[in-house]
Amino acid sequence: MHGHIREAMVELITIVEGFYACGVTASTYAAAEPSGTVTPDAVFANIGKLLLANQIYDMHRLAHYVSGGLVVALPGPEEDHDPVTTAALAAVLGGRDDIPARQRLEVSRLIEDLTASYQGGWYSIISLHGGGSPEAMKREIWRQYPIAEKTELVANLIDRGAAGGRQRSTRQPGKCCATGCQPPPPPTEHRALSGAPRTTTTTDHAAAATPRRGPP
Repeated sequence: MHGHIREAMVELITIVEGFYACGVTASTYAAAEPSGTVTPDAVFANIGKLLLANQIYDMHRLAHYVSGGLVVALPGPEEDHDPVTTAALAAVLGGRDDIPARQRLEVSRLIEDLTASYQGGWYSIISLHGGGSPEAMKREIWRQYPIAEKTELVANLIDRGAAGGRQRSTRQPGKCCATGCQPPPPPTEHRALSGAPRTTTTTDHAAAATPRRGPP
């Protein structure tokens, strides 16, 4: 299989199995009601529906790309079933020796029915707005998602190792130092008139190394 076809197929597989994964997850985290019914997880269920609503057109695009344009170049039924033209069509539309032309025609017509026909247009609209519009799905995801819980999780990660309160550290403990970054102590005030020895600092060395400008 050529690389560009494989890439398109991987993208299509990712889309399709993404729907399936959301369905499985919504079922796994379903909640049992007192009445005996089971309600799928609202967040994952609506994520799956939203993915389908937005990506149905990507699925059509990938199917058209992989088909190589044969969908719009198919012969009509009167030509396909005419004994006079059948042999010529088989020669023109033939590909690999182990895949007959008729099989390629059948697959291409299936893609046409699903994506480029009157019914295919309805499939797109139903996927987009069936079971609720995308805006309704977004609202339900936002309403059901545990934002406060995730916010607390982030705060706990930031505060890891901080002693008491909600103190923040600019670095995680153990990364730059053992307990997190600590503010440097204030510089010692030098009193020149007291006669105390003045400690040479890095700033002094830098100043000494800076060339003077202008007349001495």
